[in-house]
Amino acid sequence: MADLARREPLVLAVEDQVRFSPGLQTICEFLGIRLERVDSHRDLTPLLKVCRPMAVFCELDSPGQDGCHVMKIVAEHDRTLPLLVVSGEDPSLLGAAQAVEELLHLTGVLASERLPGIGELVEFLFAAGRKGRCLSLLPG
Repeated sequence: MADLARREPLVLAVEDQVRFSPGLQTICEFLGIRLERVDSHRDLTPLLKVCRPMAVFCELDSPGQDGCHVMKIVAEHDRTLPLLVVSGEDPSLLGAAQAVEELLHLTGVLASERLPGIGELVEFLFAAGRKGRCLSLLPG
């Protein structure tokens, strides 16, 4: 049962155009976390089950599965899975993400208009890694 709570040091990045993942990739590489880009048209459900990522990243406005749909899929899989949602410049999209978060009782969402700064990303990734029992500040 304890192995079910353990996640892989992996972040799934759901994005069609390579816009945000390069900034996230650099930090992930430094922390020893694998980043896998996923096209927004791809079914995320089997990836969540098989890959057991420690976190998911998505853009709210995507041509395939938009961020709200990704949030729904994550909620069906695990409401506590850390999720980083980038909404873009439209404040109504950020409000929509926050409403979906509340409606689906997601507990690990970091929603932002743009990719957060390095410090906030590192904090998010370490919290996700500790929660998923796959990343620690201390060797061991």
